[in-house]
Formats: sequence, structure tokens, C-alpha cells
Amino acid sequence: MANSVSSTQFDYSSLNVRNTTTRTQTEEQQDRFMKLLVKQLQSQDPMNPMDNAQTTSQIAQINTVSGIEKLNQTMAGMAGMYAGTQVMQAAGLIGKEVLSPGKGFHFDGNAAADLRVDVPYGASNAMLSVYDSTGVEVAKLPVSTDQAGLSAVKWDGKKADGTMMAAGDYKITVTAEKDGKKIALDTSTWQKVKSVEFGSDGVGVYLADGGKTNFGSIIQIQ
Repeated sequence: MANSVSSTQFDYSSLNVRNTTTRTQTEEQQDRFMKLLVKQLQSQDPMNPMDNAQTTSQIAQINTVSGIEKLNQTMAGMAGMYAGTQVMQAAGLIGKEVLSPGKGFHFDGNAAADLRVDVPYGASNAMLSVYDSTGVEVAKLPVSTDQAGLSAVKWDGKKADGTMMAAGDYKITVTAEKDGKKIALDTSTWQKVKSVEFGSDGVGVYLADGGKTNFGSIIQIQ
């Protein structure tokens, strides 16, 4: 199931903070403005009254400020509701596998590993290397560069000589050529979610290999 989440960070620690009702700066400005306006009306020269257009303009300005303040309050409320929903979604990830940016993955010794490579436009001769837990390269696979974007690569768990590797943790790196230079490409792998963390920097998702990714960076869930 694909998961699309905004990357905008939210201070999730604020969800447990009890809000207190206080007068806003805009409300105080409105009070001061109305008091001054009444004072001006009371002390104006009857033979030379205030310009109606000027008075209307002042009222319109303070109403605009008030409208912006209310809009900000509404948006803050919506952000809090969205954050609460995101917290519930993130908690539901524990125990599931997610596809997210990273190099580590677990091979179960049977099913082919589903690996993804972010191919930039104009890249060529891309090659994916698989390393075991000791850092030894055990396989090398070509990566399609026909189209830019995420390119899927399947590793059947075998070495170049056909020997099946044991179940365990592995890592990948990918290199390619672009504009006459050798470059490293970003990769995404499947990892099981161990826990999630809600903090001031957003929702953090901790993976089985000890790595951490942002909730908004998750591409797929299974």
C-alpha cells in the first residue's frame, strides 16, 4: 500500500501540552484601536468632522489583521488534527515492513530481495553491489537506466557462481556514470519497523537494522 505524507515537520510534543486561553496581540490592538477611535469621535470638531473614508480605511485595516489572526488559528488547529492522525498512522507501522531510503536489508534465505535505485536523468552504466555483514561484496547486478526515477532490482540471494547466500543482513551500494563522471546513486530498501518516535522534529521511524528514517520518507508499506 503506497503511503503519501507531507514532509512538513510538526512539533508532536505539543500535542500533550494543555493550552491556556489568553488575549492575543491582535485582540489587544483591536481594543486600543476602538478606544482611540471613540476618543477621536468624542473630541472631533463638529465643524470639521473626521473624514469618513479615512475612518473606514482604518477599520478595514484592523479587520484585515483580525482576519489573518483567525486564519492562522484555524490553520494551527488543522495542523494539530493532521498531526494526531499521523501519530496513529505511524504507530500502526510497528512490526510491518516499509520501503524507505537506505542501504540495509534483511535476506530471509528464500524470497528474492526487492531493492530500489533512484536513477537520475542522464545516468548510464549503473551497477548495484551487494555486501554481506562483514563488508565482503557477494553479488553485482546491473540497474536499468532507461527511465529516471526509482528502478527496481531483484537479488535472488545468489553469488556470481550460483552459490546461495545464507539468511542475514546485507547492504547495497550503486554507482553509475553521468556527464563523464562516476557517481553514487541513492537507494531504498525494505526494513521491518521496530518503533516510532514523536518529537519536535517530526515522526521518526526506527528500523530493524538500527537505522532511522522520517515518516514522510516512507515509500511503501507491506
